Amino acid sequence: MSQSGTTLDRVLAEVAAITGFSAHEYRPTTLKRRLELRLSATLSRNCRDYLAYLKKNPLEGYRFLDALFITVSDFFRDRPVFSYLEKEVLPGLIEEVSREKKKRLSVWSIGCSNGQEPYSLAMILDLARRKKKKSLKISILATDVSTKSLDLAKKALYRRAEMKNIPPKYKNEFFKKVNNDGFRIIDRIKKMVRFKQHDFIQEACPGKFDLISCRNMLIFFTADGQSEMFRKLHSSLKKRGILVLGRAETPKEEGLFRCLSPAHHVFRKVAAVYPIKSDPGEGKNAV
Repeated sequence: MSQSGTTLDRVLAEVAAITGFSAHEYRPTTLKRRLELRLSATLSRNCRDYLAYLKKNPLEGYRFLDALFITVSDFFRDRPVFSYLEKEVLPGLIEEVSREKKKRLSVWSIGCSNGQEPYSLAMILDLARRKKKKSLKISILATDVSTKSLDLAKKALYRRAEMKNIPPKYKNEFFKKVNNDGFRIIDRIKKMVRFKQHDFIQEACPGKFDLISCRNMLIFFTADGQSEMFRKLHSSLKKRGILVLGRAETPKEEGLFRCLSPAHHVFRKVAAVYPIKSDPGEGKNAV
């Protein structure tokens, strides 16, 4: 596909005008791949044709974003990471929060897609809390830019094929069969998670959290975009908070995080710099 940067910029500007979402922080290679999908879908010969189509059909702006937000989401994705959190991180984090006489442990799942990740975190946190015999409340904020994904996540209803990676002990305890191919997450786990539309790039951080999971999202952004995001993540963590990244992601900024496990890409906040505006009222919904 032949295209100039100027034409791509015009497409992005038109999408932003229609949807209010700016995609300029995404890597050019990511944008071009997604654009190619929409050129094919709309039978556009080139970017100029697609731009004309976009102006005549504003709904295409949202279809472009749907293509951009393509995600792979599974329960307990990268199972060793969840095992490490369950055995090595969460027991100590629960003890730390309890020792400071706090009543709530707060978590932020960024780019939550259809809900599999925040519900997986809720399950292992519920078990870890009960194993420690703590009355600590768990509050998980799950965010995504896609309202379509969030609507599916809120239903907490999944097909049998979507549950293949769930260990039996979780499947038996935390899911209720509703029909031959449908399973719903039990209310105790569902109530731990609150879903909210949020643009991590453009919007203020929604509070301070004990643990943040931001996995397999940063790789789609430019180096400058990643640096800014790591500063925002740092600002959003409480003192000594935990950050979980994807297997190909590592903090670019020096002095912000200490690596707890190179194999699992789990980090701990170690410095107090780069203050970024946040909403202190977030993270108050707990179960």
